[in-house]
Amino acid sequence: MTPAYLGEDLILVLSPPRSGSTMLQRMLGTHSQVQTHPEPHVLTPLAFQGVFHQIERAAFNHRVAAGALREFVEFLPRGEEDYLDACRAYCSVLYGRARAAGGKRYFVDKTPNYADTILPFIVRLLPNARYVVLTRHPVAQIASVANTFVGGDFQRALFQRNVPAAFIPPMARFMRASSVPFVHVRYEDLVADPEATMRRVFAHLGLEFEEACLRFGEAEHITKTYGDPNIERHKTPVADSASRWVDDLIDRPDREQACREALVSISPQDLATIGYPLPTLWSALEAARMDAGRTRVGRTARPVADFRWRWLARIARGLGRPAPQRLLSRLRDRLDTLIAYGARRHREDRT
Repeated sequence: MTPAYLGEDLILVLSPPRSGSTMLQRMLGTHSQVQTHPEPHVLTPLAFQGVFHQIERAAFNHRVAAGALREFVEFLPRGEEDYLDACRAYCSVLYGRARAAGGKRYFVDKTPNYADTILPFIVRLLPNARYVVLTRHPVAQIASVANTFVGGDFQRALFQRNVPAAFIPPMARFMRASSVPFVHVRYEDLVADPEATMRRVFAHLGLEFEEACLRFGEAEHITKTYGDPNIERHKTPVADSASRWVDDLIDRPDREQACREALVSISPQDLATIGYPLPTLWSALEAARMDAGRTRVGRTARPVADFRWRWLARIARGLGRPAPQRLLSRLRDRLDTLIAYGARRHREDRT
């Protein structure tokens, strides 16, 4: 009987979005023994077929299919282990053929949604994979999401998804209790001293360090739909990106307040585990304000539209679960109407 595939030729990068994972993927993919492809989402469908997790909606009756599959798996001689072996065969074919197509030793899968949804499943499925955990300052994540996707609107970015609150707790649990070896990389260390950091990563992978990985932008890479849309701006790691969030907040106490509120639900233990202890979490911002002779007094006036996202976020939190999209859409439309009416009355009063 052929031994089950356990991920021996696989590198899994576990990271929140906007944490430098595309850059790290390309640095790894520049190595002569590593093949990669942007965010393939190979594992999420396996986890949500119904044996371990279920999805909310599908083009078929997922509840019926999940229940039937669980009954079938119970019928198998080894139960869930037989199901996991079938999943491993799927992984072996896809990862193995992707790796072999380039004649490489490893394939890198960097899919951020693995880290907030299915880490326990992945560890059980692929215990022999090489795990790389990438973390970044949580406020920098919020700022990057806001600046990249919603024009610098921090409230809207946090309403759409509070990335640190979604990713930090499961990643911290993995780091504290995982049964599989992993190497932890902080984004700030990667851009400040890329050679030392990558030497440590390649040592974990059992590969010789290759200097070309530091100039990842000079190599050819597969570019598809997913991944950092700004990755082509730089050919090497850039250190000034690590503290850019400070510039975004230094004169914007409203943004700082939004970020502080977004991080309240994250335990100090989890923050310390991922490398950003609470006592020093805001040190860079406080130091920058002191150097610039600024003090955090008062609150910068927010555009009226910013309150829309705060109200909607509070409503969603109050429901204790994701609010129905139709309800939120209607509320947003009503608020937009009120905002437009208030602005018109303000203009009329001034004239």
